[in-house]
Amino acid sequence: MEVDPARYDNRVEDGLYDDVVRQLMALPKGMSLGDATYKDDFFQDSNIHTGNFAYKCKDSGAEYETVLVGEIMPRPCGTKFGAIGNHYLGTANTPNVIDDKTRVKGVFALGQPTQSTEMMYVNFSNQIATLDDVIQSDIEELKKQNKDINIKEWTSHAGTDQTGAPEFIMVNTEQLYAVPKAMQQAIQGKRARIVKKMITNSNEGGETKSTDSSADGSNKEGVQEGAITTNMFYEPTVLPDYGGDLFQHVNAKLRQLDIRNVENVLIPPQEWYSSLRRGTLVMIRATLHAFNWKERQIYQLNTHTIRVMDPSKLEVEPLSSQPNGFDGNATASSSKSRASDAMASVQLGKRTREE
Repeated sequence: MEVDPARYDNRVEDGLYDDVVRQLMALPKGMSLGDATYKDDFFQDSNIHTGNFAYKCKDSGAEYETVLVGEIMPRPCGTKFGAIGNHYLGTANTPNVIDDKTRVKGVFALGQPTQSTEMMYVNFSNQIATLDDVIQSDIEELKKQNKDINIKEWTSHAGTDQTGAPEFIMVNTEQLYAVPKAMQQAIQGKRARIVKKMITNSNEGGETKSTDSSADGSNKEGVQEGAITTNMFYEPTVLPDYGGDLFQHVNAKLRQLDIRNVENVLIPPQEWYSSLRRGTLVMIRATLHAFNWKERQIYQLNTHTIRVMDPSKLEVEPLSSQPNGFDGNATASSSKSRASDAMASVQLGKRTREE
């Protein structure tokens, strides 16, 4: 795999990698995926209606959110982050179009960070071990029930040999496209609720100041004009690979995902591809899920926050050569939580991977 030697050389034991791992170790017990123990820190909870599984905290019973770290791998390793995302295209003769109801997510393959220190190497390996504990426990239970089910794990291998330990952790983003709530209401013949304003005390100049208040009573005064929020939507065409007959959106827009830079500031979609290129070191806030589909059990990590820990200087992989997307060969949310607060508190200081 191509690397950028200048980016990774001369790394000292007390550099960025170890700094990140120390802060992961300082999180509340069980929050860091590499530090968590299945059935001690989180457990599997079955939905009696669907047969699917969610994972909950052992101490509180709330949905389990975990924090993990890894390096973004290139597309051949399984990364699918673009306008098409993980959508199955179909064929040129029978294309599977993307419309307002189509669920499209991005996928990142996270690998062992390049030239890891011992601390980072062990941490990433422990993350895979935690996920494997869940799989092995379920396999044992299936054997007791004499069930033979094909399993799609939340990890993957670099080659065709599946006997060794997996190298990559696969994480899915939230949905890329959605119909904004206000537009949904308009379609249904409803109008948006009228928002009240709060009156504050007069200032020294004798003027009064009013501030917008949302429907749930939260004050928006602190939101600066032009600031990016996860409530924002964009025209999908801001993505350079969006366009053509494959995309048949009418009301759906591109969502602002909770993707943040080193300074913990949201990154707009126009900068996603350059900010999340191969070789980028990222920290992820995610929830764990398992789905039953026919004779298959699918394990999935859903990421709700992606934070860049260290950018990459490798070239951005070229976009699809098929502009229309057709190729003949082819609950937790971004709202505040303990895990998101923990990620936001990570301080990187001035340590970088030396060039």
